[in-house]
Amino acid sequence: MELVTYLTLADSISDIRTRKIKCSFFTQINTLLDWNPLVSVLKTHYSKGERATGKPSYSGLLLFKMILLQTWYGLSDYEVEDRINDSISFSYFCGLYIDQVAPDHSMLSRFRTLMTSTKAYQPLFKEIHSKLEAHKIIVKTGAIIDASVIDTLSKPKGKINHKVTEDRKDEQEVVITKD
Repeated sequence: MELVTYLTLADSISDIRTRKIKCSFFTQINTLLDWNPLVSVLKTHYSKGERATGKPSYSGLLLFKMILLQTWYGLSDYEVEDRINDSISFSYFCGLYIDQVAPDHSMLSRFRTLMTSTKAYQPLFKEIHSKLEAHKIIVKTGAIIDASVIDTLSKPKGKINHKVTEDRKDEQEVVITKD
């Protein structure tokens, strides 16, 4: 099967599985916003290099959309990289296909530093907010919370005997003492 056909098939299957709320929100944002004026502002402040060897450079729009996701969802550089690689709707919003990997956190940090030093964020965010307000859309920031396992301070008292057996004939008994 040709790679393009496979990716199209994978993308259509992935579309079926995406969560409708996030997918429809990101689809609406991509439909309502004309990214071309933002791309021209980005190109004046961020020029990607063209090299014959190595990985291709990331587009300024991709990196800026990652910054938007960070702002809207209160994510760190590491978290937005993980979310884009994990969430199909996040990666589609950024313009990545299912087989593409998001830029890493250090690339995003360098991009933010460059855009901050050239004072390019103000006109970009102003443009985004004016377009969204024209369509009567207010984007509130939020947080994505994951369940996590943490160690507790309480320890069991006394001696706990655990019987450990492996796939062999003799059995071993291990005694673990907790203080």
